[in-house]
Formats: sequence, C-alpha cells, structure tokens
Amino acid sequence: MSYTSPYVGIATFLKSPHVAEPTGADGHVAVLGIPYDEATTSRPGARYGPRALRDVSTFYAYREDGEWLYDGEAGVRLLDGVRVVDAGDVYVPVTAPPEVRHERIAGRVQALVDAGLFPVVLGGDHSVTFPVLQGLVAGRSGRPVHLVQFDTHMDYWDEEEGMRYTHASPIIRAHEGSLLTGVTQYGIRGLHQEADNIELARERGVHTFWCRQAKQTPVEELVAHIEPGADTYVTFDIDALDPAIAPGTGTPEPGGFTYYEAKDILRAVASRAHLVGMDMVEVSPLFDPAQTTALHGVRLIIDCLGAAFATR
Repeated sequence: MSYTSPYVGIATFLKSPHVAEPTGADGHVAVLGIPYDEATTSRPGARYGPRALRDVSTFYAYREDGEWLYDGEAGVRLLDGVRVVDAGDVYVPVTAPPEVRHERIAGRVQALVDAGLFPVVLGGDHSVTFPVLQGLVAGRSGRPVHLVQFDTHMDYWDEEEGMRYTHASPIIRAHEGSLLTGVTQYGIRGLHQEADNIELARERGVHTFWCRQAKQTPVEELVAHIEPGADTYVTFDIDALDPAIAPGTGTPEPGGFTYYEAKDILRAVASRAHLVGMDMVEVSPLFDPAQTTALHGVRLIIDCLGAAFATR
C-alpha cells in the first residue's frame, strides 16, 4: 500500500489527485469546492465548508485510487473501482453580482459534466445549488433532472428584502428555471412563515416529507413516487441532520435526522434513481471545533456515491 497517514500531505478530498481541469480519463468522480457564503441570511462561515470537508475526508483516505471500502453494517463495498479527482475550487469574489457568480459556477460544473464526470460539489451556502444545476443541465444538453433535497428548510422563498438569490431560494429558482422535472424534499421541519411558499410548492407538485413523517415512514415508501432510473441530483443541506450531531451550520433547528436515517434514505434514492451529481452544503466549521459536522457530511457523500455507482 502506498497511502500515507491522514495528517500527511495536501488535504484533497479523500487525498485524491488534484486535477484542475479533469477529463473522463482522469477518473469517474470530480469534487469541486465553492467557498461562498455571501447569500446567507443568518450566521456566515460556510465559505470554509469545502476546506473542512476535504480535511475530514482524509480520515477515509486509506485506499488506493479505485480501491473499495467495506461497509459491514450495510454489507456492501463502496467505491469499488471508482476513481476520484479533486478539481479544486471555484473562486467567487464576495462582491460579485449574481450573474457573475452564477456564470463562474455553472461554467465549471458544465465542464465536468461535458467531460463525463460525476460532480460532487462542496459548499458553500445553499445558494450555490441553483447555478450548479444550471451547469449540470447545460452539460446535459438542456435535459432537466429530478431534484432530491435533504434540508430543514424548503428554500422556496421568492425573495428576501429584494434579493432573489439567497440560500433561501435555490429550489424555487431552479424550479421556475425549468431545470427540474420534479422535487422531493426530506427532513423539512421548524417554524415557517407565509413567505416559505408551502402551498405554492405543493401546487407545483413538490413532494415534501416533513422530518417526523420521514422518520416514521419505511424508506421504500419515501422513494416510491420517484420514477425508477430517473436522472436525479441530490442536494444535501447539512442542517437536515440533528444539530446534536451536526452543530456546525448557519441555521440549525431542533430535531432532524440521525446519521443512519439520512444514510438509509440516501441509499434508497440512489438505488431507485440514476444519480447524476450531488452537493453537500451549509457546513460551517466555525461553529463546530470537533469537526463532527464535516465528518457526517463526508461519510454521507461516501455512502451516496457508493450506492450510486453500485448500480452502474
């Protein structure tokens, strides 16, 4: 084995090779960081999320490129034969207007999709998901995708104080932008206002599974409405987890999924649908010196990728 200890060397994701402009010849999965949090409406800090996730990912870096990891609890091999590259970050100046940051993010994601790579995006606040989806769909010749969202919040606000592109609005923007064939939300909870547009989302066909409902429903029923094999993108806001295990986020809310609950739903989605990309957003390490938030985020990325590529 040629691996080194987690604390040695450069902390790329899973200590994979850093390739700034990867092609399909470089691997199967490309990790892309978007260290941007100027669209938050509460506590900042998610700009440090990509670095935190990469750092913690080295805990699982005891594998050669393409070698499998064994999950004995699920009885499966993860990432067997899957090669990962780290494409670095998208630099978005904090003063950049929405059209500039969207163009930069979408362009980088489209390049990965054009190259035949599976994009894994590390946020950043949740506003980055809208331009990520723009790039993803552009790389698919305009073909929209089903969106599976893990979140405390619906992110269906139309605008806040005149701002239409905050971390409270990526889902409504993507839905109205004809980027999505449908939306499934898992884990929604907390207190809401009229501006959350719960009824509007329902009228538009959004499937919302409130957190307690999702916890009490068999996973097979949670994914039964998703068309088998449907091209699907997963966006995972870390505040979908219980803040007792994932306190490092900008807008925590009591309750939430345990690691196992989130893992089981993710694996069920990946097994039923055809995943074409994913993101992990809203990790704010400044509120979690123990790194448990980033740890859960990384493990769920590995679990999701493992299940997605097992069906390929």
